[in-house]
Parts: sequence; C-alpha cells; structure tokens
Amino acid sequence: MASTCDGPVEVRCSFCARTEREVRKIIAGPGIYICDGCVGRCEGILAEDRRSDRPQLPAWESMSDDELLAHLPRVAAVGEQVEANLRQWVLRARDRGIAWARIGAAMGMTRQSAWGRFSGEE
Repeated sequence: MASTCDGPVEVRCSFCARTEREVRKIIAGPGIYICDGCVGRCEGILAEDRRSDRPQLPAWESMSDDELLAHLPRVAAVGEQVEANLRQWVLRARDRGIAWARIGAAMGMTRQSAWGRFSGEE
C-alpha cells in the first residue's frame, strides 16, 4: 500500500483499476500505476501488426448494461487515485515555495482555482 500525508492509500492500476492485492506487481510512475497484466497486454498490442495508429478504447457498444455499470466504480476509484497523486505533486511544489500563480498556470487554471482545489483551506 502506498501512503500519503492523509494515510495509506490502496493503489490501483490506472488502466484496469485492479488493486495491488489483485495483481502480481504494480509499476509506479509520476501519478500513474500499471499492473503486470496490463503491461503484458501492452506488449501483445505492440507486437501485433498495427492496422491503425489510433488507440483502441473499450468497446462500450459490445458491453451489456451490467458490464458497463460494473466498470463505473473501478473507473471512479482510479479517478480518486489520480486526484490524490495530483494533490501530492501540488503539495511538493508548495513545499518548494512555488507560488499558487505558477501552479495554476502550469495546470491551465487561475491561482485562485489552484488554491481552492489543493490548499485544504476553506
């Protein structure tokens, strides 16, 4: 389990949303995680003769309503994980004395928006 200043966080693959307990290995990057299963799928995709340069997204049309609904909480969990990682990066920037204006500009938002989203103050 990873930890933040708010305590332990259950790590999930950013691609399939499986938890670290559901996979053999998770590889971490800056704000993103990928499990061994997704790495294997990526290797298979890269090894195939490419028919299109466009990334392939899940075929929502081929999923049943129940399958689609089953994915929603997993996608939400990954979104929460990404938000927590982003918050940590912003807090590290603030620890270095980087101004809210620069943080906001880097994220394409105003200083006030960055402060409101990440400062923890109300």
